[in-house]
Amino acid sequence: MSHHLDDPVTVLPGVGPKLAGRLTDAFGIGTLRDLLEHYPRRYHDAGAVLDLGEVEEGTPATLLGEVLDWSSRRIPPKGKRSRPLHLAEGRVRQASGAVFTVTFFNQHWRPATLPPGTVAAFSGTVKRFRRELQLASPDVQTLGTVAAGADAASAAQRLDHQRLLAVYPAVDGLPSFKLNELVAAALEVLPSIADWLPEAVRDAHGLRDLDGALRAIHVPADHADRHAARRRLAFDELCSLQLGLQWRRSQLEAGTVGLDNSPVAGGWTERFLAQLPFGLTGAQRRALTELGTDLGGTRPMHRLLQGDVGSGKTVVAAWTMLSAVDRGRQAALMVPTEVLAEQHHRTLTELLAPLGVNVLDGLRVAALTSSTPVRERRRILSELLTGELDLIVGTHALLEEGVRFADLGVVVIDEQHRFGVSQRVQLKEKAGGSAAAGASEVAGASEVAGASGAAGGTGGSGGATTPDVLVMTATPIPRSLALTLYGDLDVTVLDELPPGREPITTQLITPREAHRRGRLEAFIRTEVAAGRRAYVVCPFVEESEALPGKGAVEEHRRLAEEVFGDLEVALVHGRLSAADKEAAMAAFRSGEAQVLVSTTVIEVGVDVPEATIMVIEDAERFGLSQLHQLRGRVGRGGGRSFCVLFAGWSTELSEEAIERLQAVVGTTDGFELAEADLHLRGAGQLFGSAQSGLPDLRLARIQEDIDLVADTRRLAAEVVAGDPDLSAPEHQPLREEVLRRYAGGLEAFAALETG
Repeated sequence: MSHHLDDPVTVLPGVGPKLAGRLTDAFGIGTLRDLLEHYPRRYHDAGAVLDLGEVEEGTPATLLGEVLDWSSRRIPPKGKRSRPLHLAEGRVRQASGAVFTVTFFNQHWRPATLPPGTVAAFSGTVKRFRRELQLASPDVQTLGTVAAGADAASAAQRLDHQRLLAVYPAVDGLPSFKLNELVAAALEVLPSIADWLPEAVRDAHGLRDLDGALRAIHVPADHADRHAARRRLAFDELCSLQLGLQWRRSQLEAGTVGLDNSPVAGGWTERFLAQLPFGLTGAQRRALTELGTDLGGTRPMHRLLQGDVGSGKTVVAAWTMLSAVDRGRQAALMVPTEVLAEQHHRTLTELLAPLGVNVLDGLRVAALTSSTPVRERRRILSELLTGELDLIVGTHALLEEGVRFADLGVVVIDEQHRFGVSQRVQLKEKAGGSAAAGASEVAGASEVAGASGAAGGTGGSGGATTPDVLVMTATPIPRSLALTLYGDLDVTVLDELPPGREPITTQLITPREAHRRGRLEAFIRTEVAAGRRAYVVCPFVEESEALPGKGAVEEHRRLAEEVFGDLEVALVHGRLSAADKEAAMAAFRSGEAQVLVSTTVIEVGVDVPEATIMVIEDAERFGLSQLHQLRGRVGRGGGRSFCVLFAGWSTELSEEAIERLQAVVGTTDGFELAEADLHLRGAGQLFGSAQSGLPDLRLARIQEDIDLVADTRRLAAEVVAGDPDLSAPEHQPLREEVLRRYAGGLEAFAALETG
């Protein structure tokens, strides 16, 4: 009987409902495909499987046999060794009847994992002890049990042609050797697996066929066979991901044409740059060149601007928005929080002040959040609809149904990772304002850009005009990850900091150095006396038994009453009303408050040049990018600044946590830190499936496979450019593979299937 990859695992001999349920619960394995995509986590190199008579003492070898029994004894302390040793000794019988000994030190659990009757391969250096051949602390690969029909002779025959033995992620009750047996059974019942990649693509990229790769990843003949199999399957993961992203982009842009928002000679953009009190960095100049080309293109701009904290993204964003104003259109800047909206509105107003803001013949700029008073809100909505407002900064309040634009030309979205894919999708779905439709409503993070209206001209013919979109992030993303996550955006990187910014000194303080806390608090007092200010960031609003760690409310009380009683200590966190948050921030900005205790509500965008000290409590509870973002809140006014990480005061520090924190201490380069973060965490689910809909990467490692990332991105762009719907007969396998891997998690594809 012929079987298929999507058949349930119960088609395999010996797999009933109970075992199938355990596979599903433990690994999410329900089908033969799931089983074959449960890839080995490593391989045991068996080398040559020898009989005792062929072994040379003192040389590496693999001996295979059935465990007979175990004994254990305690070896008393001796010499420099202050603790006793626990020795477990197992006797193993080969198919020939010869017996050898395996010994393990301080591994009490070995006999339980290798009970009598277990057939296993033991690899190590053979020694002779009291006339017996012995392997000390060998590498072990369990091959089966006598009760299940395994024996040393048949196991040795299996290994005659197979040097590398797959070791699978396993759990109690489902050991690796059991998964080995199931995978072998699946490979036996499956016919040759059809390939979804065209032969021409495989040849161009030096890839083996899918059937051979799936079999070799589990049963490789040698290391070269394993590497070739992994490369093909990693290519599949990345290629389907990039095809999905490019396909999504083509769907979002289908039937739309770009607006001509290219810079105008002698316009606002030129005057803006001319009045800046500082020169642009080389990276900023390159960014303006790339953006200028996009703004005048025939298709809507869809570009990611990423840059480290303080790299000058706001200047680039302001220039981009003014390009739309020069063409008689409006621009919107959307941010995730009210605090950030107020900050951006203030920064933008200050940057544009020399050009005249909210004065006769000047630029009209406003901010809109859920806290905007009703009367002011009505005025703003009216001026947006009539075109009197040029620039607007806002939160999700911009997404409400009543918000309409006269002619929206450019949308800038800050900290795009705070918004889900569905909002970016809705941006393009909402796009399509026409002369007859008037100003269309705004909806979605990028959806704001879909609200181009009547007065804006077409920028071309044959489709609805769509505003240009610039997505900004201050979270440095490694190039490999940016090409993967943002396969449907063009990427511009600001990799230079403005001259004069000194690196921030970062220190880690653990409970063993408790005396340093008092010294730090004395230093804060010194800095405050010199006119400077300090942040203190806590992971929680309030402490709790469930999540031990400092709460901002209690830390604010401690600092205000016990440490800095003569200073003004402000408090800001997410549970406060917008008015209270703004009052606390205003006091800190003006210097009325010298210390600000906060949660991560100040993570991005808050700009207080006088702040020179950032104290982060329970730093191990924050991600690397969060720590870097928080650190970037200081050092913005020139001169020396400091970031102090308190860690291990509420919970015990793991080795991984220490490594992460030391990475923050070791570099202030956000891109270098992002690479370290990616290395420590791995890519895993790239953006979290709930937010992005992106499929997992199981084999591909985007740092090591950067060549595959680039190749698959280029291939996907070429395929989708020639066949935007992936509807050509030769591309049907590609379409099916993309839809299968995204599994309905990406709203755009779900819509395609139902539409």
